[in-house]
Amino acid sequence: MTTMEQSATAQAGPTLRGKVFDAVLRLCRERSYDDIGLADIAAAVGVEEEEVRRLWPTKSLVVMESLLHHVAPSMRFPRTGDMRRDLTQQLTVTAELFADPGIGPHLVAVISEVRADERLAAAFHEKVYTPNRTMARERFQLAQEQGQLRTDIDVDTAVDLVFGPIWFRLLLGTGPLTAELAERIADHALTGLRVAGGAVPPGRQAA
Repeated sequence: MTTMEQSATAQAGPTLRGKVFDAVLRLCRERSYDDIGLADIAAAVGVEEEEVRRLWPTKSLVVMESLLHHVAPSMRFPRTGDMRRDLTQQLTVTAELFADPGIGPHLVAVISEVRADERLAAAFHEKVYTPNRTMARERFQLAQEQGQLRTDIDVDTAVDLVFGPIWFRLLLGTGPLTAELAERIADHALTGLRVAGGAVPPGRQAA
């Protein structure tokens, strides 16, 4: 067994995964998606490429999971009891993460491969789309229960209405992703979604 193989064996399991996640994030901040390969990731960790490939058969899978590992702690939908505050914060965090040059462009590249890769599509749906969608739906439903959002709205449509513009700008590059954008989206959306007579953002007139 070579020295590198011994190193890979010693780092197997969670330790190796963590080292790979860190290495991928560093590479994403240094290079474009096309300039990163499994061999580069393995070299950055100090293991054989096969050790990385054993856990992630394709580059897109390991980049997706590495980015998710990095951003997931920041993406937990807050529950302060104030839907406008929580929604604005969630949209702001999302916009800022998407605007990060070490994250946004690589996420776009991964998504571009989803339609042609069934394994990637399944992993993206299971690990990214479904958990975030569920978290958003639960927060909207809680706001309905607390009397802050109308109960006659379709929650899935409301989630699309609110988060769609952020994804639109990420995928098509039609404008900057900023905290100001996040606040405007929250204000515009809640004008239609909030219960009649609900709190109006400071400086704005009731719709």
